[in-house]
Amino acid sequence: MRLVPLLNLFCKGTDLLDSNRYRFVLIGNKIQNFGPSLQIGSQRKFALALLAVPLFLTSLYSAPTFQEKPKNSKPSELLKRDNNSEIVIPVIGLNLHLFADQKSDVLRKLKFGEPVTYDQNSLESPKEDWIPVKLQDGLSGFIKRSLVRSVPKKQYLSTLLFEAEKLILSKQVDFLAKEEITDTIFSISSSGKFTGDEFIFIRAKAGFFLKKTVDLMNEKGIKPDNDPETLEFLKRHQTKLLYDYSSGKYYVDSNYFWKLLESYPKTKHSDYAGYLATESIPVVDCGVDLRCRLEELRKGKLRYLYLFPTGNYVNLYTKDIVKTLNSMTKDPDSIPCFPPVSEGIKSEINQMFRYASEIGPREKKQILPHLQILKKECIRSF
Repeated sequence: MRLVPLLNLFCKGTDLLDSNRYRFVLIGNKIQNFGPSLQIGSQRKFALALLAVPLFLTSLYSAPTFQEKPKNSKPSELLKRDNNSEIVIPVIGLNLHLFADQKSDVLRKLKFGEPVTYDQNSLESPKEDWIPVKLQDGLSGFIKRSLVRSVPKKQYLSTLLFEAEKLILSKQVDFLAKEEITDTIFSISSSGKFTGDEFIFIRAKAGFFLKKTVDLMNEKGIKPDNDPETLEFLKRHQTKLLYDYSSGKYYVDSNYFWKLLESYPKTKHSDYAGYLATESIPVVDCGVDLRCRLEELRKGKLRYLYLFPTGNYVNLYTKDIVKTLNSMTKDPDSIPCFPPVSEGIKSEINQMFRYASEIGPREKKQILPHLQILKKECIRSF
């Protein structure tokens, strides 16, 4: 597998893939209430999903509680409510009307999550079915209250990400819509509105949405060379992506998440970013290449244990590491490190020893014996 930063491809002007062209249909201004879909093929990933749901869909941001639509509210009550709320657009292609009337002209369609604010200067009196809004470009109009989420300001981020994840994980939402959602979350994360814990959370989620979007692109065999919108999408995120020449697939660079951790090492969502970094490492067919197999463990799951000795995925990743190492060391004579042992193998074993010596005592007890066998067989001079 030859992974290269996507930026290199665009800089060199390389033709990306085949010339097949795909078309997709955007979702209208009405959308079904999709539920999250966490169906994953393998048993191991299913276990990951079971852990991820309670930990990150529940503990990190529970399903937001929305204010119910007021019934026969007075104009003064609606005005007070709207002045103290933030609006989340949870659908693709919501109509922005010129007047508070379904038959009035549509000024344009709004994107998922597009930032809008309550228009305090609207000349029309507040209505139960419509909200006067102003867009960032200054355009004003009306949107249907029943199609959006009007929430307290402190619930804005959790509501936005909750709605985005529902659509990103839904198999009924097409690729083009997922591109739009991913772009919106990245744009909002870069607006300067969020800092600290909230910033690392929305940036980690944006990376996760990007991963799910390019995963779908790989799964569907979508070729960007004859699809200008997809090509522009890849260019916008080229610094976060890798391209594998051998398979013709795209991957989110795990360094996107690791760098996020380095910049914000002790936030409450660091563990989640570490999990995403570990899961973003492409599966490599190392065959009998010992250095390759050790490097894959060290850069992913062992690095997670090293950085998060009490993290939510410690037990699961420890089992995976032990299982892999056991398959390598159960027959010491079959370990493929014949003399002269390459410096790459020696370096990987030494680095893994350094990581393993600083993880939790229970995990160290399980992992170190296997590393000691590798060290004995491959670095006999020690």
